[in-house]
Amino acid sequence: MTKSRPYSADFFDLQLRFAARVAAVSGLLFFDAVGSYTNLYVRLAMGPCLDVMNPEWLTYFAGMTKASDPRGWTHQVHRQRLHLPVGTPSEESVGCFSYARAGPGLVRLHFNTGDDLHDSPLSDANQSTRQGELAALLARLKAWSGDSVRVLGASWLYNLSSYRRLFPEPYLAGLRPIEHPYQRMPLWGQFLNRDRTVRPQVGPQFLADIANASSLTELAACFPYSVLATSAPAQCLYEHLGY
Repeated sequence: MTKSRPYSADFFDLQLRFAARVAAVSGLLFFDAVGSYTNLYVRLAMGPCLDVMNPEWLTYFAGMTKASDPRGWTHQVHRQRLHLPVGTPSEESVGCFSYARAGPGLVRLHFNTGDDLHDSPLSDANQSTRQGELAALLARLKAWSGDSVRVLGASWLYNLSSYRRLFPEPYLAGLRPIEHPYQRMPLWGQFLNRDRTVRPQVGPQFLADIANASSLTELAACFPYSVLATSAPAQCLYEHLGY
């Protein structure tokens, strides 16, 4: 299996430092804070859902707590496990878009910036390309499921007009902020450049803000964007695309 591009050590440091602040203000054990308030379990290819008794997770955490450089240890483990599948596998993908089953009659839409893009995937110049990819993906969904399925979306990207413009109004009308999904990339992805390094303005500001936070509520408010979620019948997306 081909290895994917690694995330930067700074991305893991960002999450470990956030977990440390969660533990400090809440009284949680650091072990519990890392498991419940970061994306590390999934990002290290331990599985799609947290299992605190997973032997590989316990081995990672024991090594991390003993390491002189916890972020370096985490990055090393990440690189060693790049060949392993991460999260829930996609059913279909076209360009930057994919979907995965999320339950009976439900699919969850995902967006990935891609490793081979040289400019912003959501720029004006790329809008028609993204719309074409979304249309092709939904054509496959319609062929597989017909009109009975519902499409779910949850991402910080719905805060951006450049992303929202790809979707029809009936789908966007359902957007609502949800409680931060701390274990999922729809929250943590807002800190990343396309090359999976931490954005130079956003990351340091986040670390400065969490250092001054004194409660879980204040820590939650340090994220630049909330995750917005929606769901709609796939039919409304098909109609928007002329199917």
